[in-house]
Amino acid sequence: MKKRVERLRGMHDILPDEYQHQRRVIDSLSTFLSQAGYAMVDSPILERSDLFLASFGQELWQNLYAFRLHQRDLCLRPEYTASICRLYLDHYQQQPLPLRFQYAGPIFRYETPGRNRYRQHTQLGIELFGGHTSAADAEILQLACDMLQKLQITQYLLELGHIGVASGFIQRLHLDDHAARLLLSLMEQISRSDEGEQAARARLEALYPVNTAGVDSVGLATKDAVSGIETRFIASLLNGISISFGDDADRSEVIERFLWKVGRGEQRRQILHALDFMRALHAVSGSPPQVFDELSELLDRYELDAEPLVELKQLVAIVEQCGVPRGVSYYTGLVFEIHTQDGDGFDAQLCGGGRYDRLMRAVGSSRDVKACGFAFGVERLLAQLSRSDLPQSIATQALVIPISQSDVPYALHVARAARSQGLRTELDVTGHGVGAGLKLAAKKQMLLAIIVGDSEQRTGGVTIKNLKTGQESFSLLDSLVEGLPLKVEQHRLTARVNPTIHASAATYGQQECKEVPDDQQR
Repeated sequence: MKKRVERLRGMHDILPDEYQHQRRVIDSLSTFLSQAGYAMVDSPILERSDLFLASFGQELWQNLYAFRLHQRDLCLRPEYTASICRLYLDHYQQQPLPLRFQYAGPIFRYETPGRNRYRQHTQLGIELFGGHTSAADAEILQLACDMLQKLQITQYLLELGHIGVASGFIQRLHLDDHAARLLLSLMEQISRSDEGEQAARARLEALYPVNTAGVDSVGLATKDAVSGIETRFIASLLNGISISFGDDADRSEVIERFLWKVGRGEQRRQILHALDFMRALHAVSGSPPQVFDELSELLDRYELDAEPLVELKQLVAIVEQCGVPRGVSYYTGLVFEIHTQDGDGFDAQLCGGGRYDRLMRAVGSSRDVKACGFAFGVERLLAQLSRSDLPQSIATQALVIPISQSDVPYALHVARAARSQGLRTELDVTGHGVGAGLKLAAKKQMLLAIIVGDSEQRTGGVTIKNLKTGQESFSLLDSLVEGLPLKVEQHRLTARVNPTIHASAATYGQQECKEVPDDQQR
């Protein structure tokens, strides 16, 4: 027996109820964002791998579904922001700023599955290009909180921060590019817990050990950075030592290795210094205004620019005036995150966002473009919603049952007419006759069975059996819904804008069904 092909670990199937719930949430939030001027766009699921190099870096590359095909390095989309930046460069560079885009769709990351954490999940978010920094940041923060309010999610914590504090400190250390990128990429891991900091420290210790023998790929950047002055200085020292070298190439290699090791040791010292700073930075968290005093003292201690703190204070003032809930914590890490607790008390991150003014140039722009945005995980939003707040499954209301195979063409015509009148209708395609069709309709908990045969086709009508009461009636094809004991879809939808339609639909439900002539009883 052939082995069954199973679903991949970390993936999940979306069944009808969940699909309907997901679509309802996406449609509701998309409509809300459209009212704020955000146009819906989408990008291909498959992109060139190097598009995401700037946002993920080499350290997180293992989390991407990347592969090589026909001499091209390709990747399943791991997030939307870089793709939307590429979309902007392809289609909107000549358009005036600001520009607002929204999106919703699947992304793929090869990460450890967890609670409401899948390797394919649905991301919904926005990107805002252009505009004044503080005003644009305030707009996206307000929108993120308003979206939660729209879903009636009121218990959450908004964490604000400014990555410029940490990045400014790291840039001042003159680390090689690899070390600087690694530290920035580990900021979230460092800030989350002591275990996260220990894991980050272990990662850095492995890359920058106490004693390094030999040159590896990470050290090449330092080797390349050796200055001519340093080389001449070491060469003069070697000339004063009674050591013979085979040739100038050997002498150059000794110089390069010595300088690389010296630089490597300095890199290690600076990295550990940066970790100490990040630990102190993470400890400065809480509510304003006290947290700003502590942060200002920390910046003074490390002789850092206070401009990021000024920008953060301005952002906080605007956000508070906009009525964002009080559950706000200000810290220096990512620009902002929104957290809540699930039903079992576990922390769940619903949203993450921030500013990425330099990303546009990293994906191919000739200039930097001010940009900010955020993204929600739709599956995590759904986990926070009460089942009573989600729409019920849309059940089929009627089953059209042809008496014989020769009646199928007319049955198809009847099913089309019923749907056009707002009745959710299926066709019995089993071919087992009326008795089996009635059992099938009852098993699926349908309310009506619409039976068609030669006599119905001759008169241009149908026989309708109410499966709840057992009563049968005859109806003409162009007035199927009249006299039915249910509200059909088109009336229910129209009632949102026209109450009189709703009233007339209720009246139909109170009418008595017409009696079926004896010669049409079945």
